[in-house]
Amino acid sequence: MENLELNKLAQKLEIYTTIDYIGKGFPIILPNGAKIIRTIRNYVEDEEERNRFLVVRTPSASRAEIYSIEDRLQLIKNNIFTIKSNNENEQEKNTIVLKPYSQPFHCSIYATKQHTYKEMPVKYCETSTVFRNERDPNGIVKSRQFTLSDASVFSDKEYFDRDLKNLIIMQKEIFDRLGLDVSYELQNWKYEEKENYIGQIEEWREIIDIMKYTLNDLKIKYTENKKARLYGPSISIKYNERELSNIQVDFEIVHRFDLKFINKNNEEEFPIYTHVNTVGSYENIVMILLEKYEGDFPLWIAPTQVEIIPEGEEFEDYAKSVRRTLFENGIRVNVDNASSNFQNKLYRAVDLKVPYIITIGKKEYQNKNIQVRKGDSTNSMNLEDFIKEVKNCLTKS
Repeated sequence: MENLELNKLAQKLEIYTTIDYIGKGFPIILPNGAKIIRTIRNYVEDEEERNRFLVVRTPSASRAEIYSIEDRLQLIKNNIFTIKSNNENEQEKNTIVLKPYSQPFHCSIYATKQHTYKEMPVKYCETSTVFRNERDPNGIVKSRQFTLSDASVFSDKEYFDRDLKNLIIMQKEIFDRLGLDVSYELQNWKYEEKENYIGQIEEWREIIDIMKYTLNDLKIKYTENKKARLYGPSISIKYNERELSNIQVDFEIVHRFDLKFINKNNEEEFPIYTHVNTVGSYENIVMILLEKYEGDFPLWIAPTQVEIIPEGEEFEDYAKSVRRTLFENGIRVNVDNASSNFQNKLYRAVDLKVPYIITIGKKEYQNKNIQVRKGDSTNSMNLEDFIKEVKNCLTKS
């Protein structure tokens, strides 16, 4: 699906909109889009915690100095938003940067205490709003503000293979749950240009060998290129050639922040640092899911799982009581009380591709049951049986 067509579908399904006076590259996520993001975010965060990640929160803005420690300030200066101090004498010192990524903050957290081999790996994760000065913004995929599933892993070199394997398994399980058939790409270095890369030759060879072995051990097919960043190799995870996330090793950052742990020999040792976007940008994942399902999202992802449409004002109280019962059973439900006529409300619910549509008229009100439309079929049901059906479908989806 072309980007223009995909953006039109996203706006038709009320996932996001853009407003000229707010600015290009700053889309507004509407309730449907926000519900999808919240659902996936809650799932991803639960999976990260299940895999022993520690949840952190870091500032959306900070002094530029943190990126100078990392030695990336000149590299990223054209892609960041800065706020200058009005005090000219302190201007350089007090330059504020809107956060483009979370890695240096996670390193700063790691540095707040002494770690030992018994704690390794140390893993931090956060859902982080970041800002990038995107030159050609487009919809919510290429925007200037977006939300990342941002994580960092500090590994004992001896067990890096185990930690990498666990990362790949966790991500694969998440993408399988989302129904995405992803591909993997190992980003290697150009050995003949080794002087342009950071890190020792042995480090590069060893980590790349572990990456290859782990992918093969998990029976994951992958392609390989020589597009590694100067500071380390990575595994890029893609859907239809569009990058979803990556697992990026950084040989430099632990040295810049002087991050160490006490190993089994009671000696200080630098850990191996890995940056992970578990599912990448949530805005991007929403559009990828939209492309895959064309709006017919799996029930567990659908922003509204049940739409209730009363056929007249006299049935609204009953409709609200049905909504309350469904909501209390963990079902995402909405009552359409708009002033438009019944048929228009029905057309709207169908256009929004709501999985279940409940209509309530005189007969349903009198019998205290509901009329359920799912796809092309319509059935009269009691509320208890309907709840069981929805929960059963959620269990299987």
